Amino acid sequence: MRDAIISYRVFDQEFTSTIKNLTEQASISDCNKFKGAISVSPKTKNKFLQTHFNWIDDKRPAIGFHLETIQVSLHDFLPLGTDFKILQHGYQSWSYSATYEAKAKDVSPRLDFLRYSQENYYSNHNGIPGNFLSESFTCLYSKSSNTGLLLGVSLESDPGVRISVQLTDDGRVEGLSAIFDYHNTPNLKPKSKIPSPELVIIPFQGAPEPIIAQYFDLFAKNTTIPELNKKVPTGWCSWYYYYTGISEKIILENLRAIKEKKLPIQFFQVDDGYQRTIGDWLTTNDKFSFGMKAIADEIKKEGYQPGIWLAPFLVRKDSEFFQKYPEAVLKDDSGEPVPALWNPLWGKGYTYCLDLTHPRSKEFLTKVFKTITKEWGYPYLKLDFLYAGLLPGQVYDPSLTPQMRYKEALQLIRKIVGKDTFLLGCGAPILPSVGYFQGMRISCDVAPFWKPELKRRLLRDKNALCTQKALVNDLTRASMHRKFWFNDPDCLLVRKKKNSMTGKQTRIMASVMAVSGGMLLVSDDMTELEEERLALLEKTIQLSKLCQSKSPIPIGIFENEFPEALYNPNGFLGIWNPSPNKKSMQINLPIQPKNLKWTNYWTDKIEESAVWNSETKTLTLEMLPFESAVFDLGN
Repeated sequence: MRDAIISYRVFDQEFTSTIKNLTEQASISDCNKFKGAISVSPKTKNKFLQTHFNWIDDKRPAIGFHLETIQVSLHDFLPLGTDFKILQHGYQSWSYSATYEAKAKDVSPRLDFLRYSQENYYSNHNGIPGNFLSESFTCLYSKSSNTGLLLGVSLESDPGVRISVQLTDDGRVEGLSAIFDYHNTPNLKPKSKIPSPELVIIPFQGAPEPIIAQYFDLFAKNTTIPELNKKVPTGWCSWYYYYTGISEKIILENLRAIKEKKLPIQFFQVDDGYQRTIGDWLTTNDKFSFGMKAIADEIKKEGYQPGIWLAPFLVRKDSEFFQKYPEAVLKDDSGEPVPALWNPLWGKGYTYCLDLTHPRSKEFLTKVFKTITKEWGYPYLKLDFLYAGLLPGQVYDPSLTPQMRYKEALQLIRKIVGKDTFLLGCGAPILPSVGYFQGMRISCDVAPFWKPELKRRLLRDKNALCTQKALVNDLTRASMHRKFWFNDPDCLLVRKKKNSMTGKQTRIMASVMAVSGGMLLVSDDMTELEEERLALLEKTIQLSKLCQSKSPIPIGIFENEFPEALYNPNGFLGIWNPSPNKKSMQINLPIQPKNLKWTNYWTDKIEESAVWNSETKTLTLEMLPFESAVFDLGN
């Protein structure tokens, strides 16, 4: 059974229309306004699904018509059996991506601003046990039958896609559907086609992690990916020690300290805190009296590439843009600015976002990016809070879906800065961003603490920033590295000062980030970094460079919420016990190691408890709480 439910509204009145039993032959909706069909083209064992929808009324839609979603049920593709768990993929960089038991509750944070700043605004995570919404793709796996199924969008397209899954208490899959997010006013004429994305269904037997990597390969092959250098960026970032409290003096002192320590890094990034206010990117505050061009020149003089942070889609009410062009700020139905987030570091009240379709916004973005790259000379830009470009509101061009508004803005930015400028995305919807960035943050913010703060737990915020949750995302999304972009696992914090993590927790952080082979930026006060922690940093950079050229594969995604191992095809295996209890680890490897000495990279000592079973390709070893090890497998 493949039914389609089309949701739309005319002004404030909501309607749904159903097309029963979609097949290759077109069927008419019960309102006689839409026509739909679906074609299934098998290529090897994978199935590619293309839906086709048309407006067939002999008149244009009524004034006030707004297409919301089309939901296509895929019940005839349900995997059989029980014991299924789900990998729920999050919407954007900071959205938690992890596996869940069938009985788990998929819930959103209690506070609205936490929901729309961390999750898809349109996803209602209702908290019903077994009901899940996954963004762009999902993977289902049953350990008892060693079988699974992956469903996702197969190529860069419009509109956005969510996957709805319903699991019974015993892990049977009883519901599976794809939701296409339009949320626009399309220019529909009689017989007009309504664009819809192609989906892929991958049934599989065996380990799920290689299938997820295979899916990323498939998506990447259908998308134009920016050319990636052999070297993955390493560098320093000001944020996680100084936050907005930076100054010219602080930046230059750290620059000199890095030079003196001869750290083998490439980029030196100035983060939030240089601008007058959010939105005034070309006007510095009093702490940067010499301007940002002078900072870039100093960084270059020391032999590094300058990087700079900005949130290009955000504005505060006191910004020049908001004051001059309030008509180009995204508004709700009442004409009030749409809040993009609440951040106390930026002052009282909300921060708002641009209407990306408005000509004034496009002129503004053009001027900002041209100045920063061409006049100031920054070849590395970190673009933050990008989810704001897809928030709902009254826009200048309502024919565009939120995803298309976002993509057109990214196309404009890339055209201005050129193909050689390194763009790092952050707070960005993941799959809709593929093809526009050389680097992408794949996790929530790290923090100088391991677990979520109590207040975030009380707000049931599963996306709450902390190092533990950031590392989970770094593992579940690890195989995106070099397929879509360079993965950015966020910054490494190795310091003792202003850090409540233990030394062992810090080493887990270093292990995950290094073996993943992604970007590696440290964010500590380099003028006061302890010698032993400097040694840890240097060793992490060394290991990271040995792992950078390959896309890693996590191990045990469906075994533990925090996967306990990561294999890098350059021949390195990282294993960790992220719990406060001693644990006997059992790791199933995807290869047969050539080196069976099991010497820990961090200690240069052989792990005496390590036992290798060549028949099952299983490594067993005892690990104390928060212990970690990295092994060179000789492969």
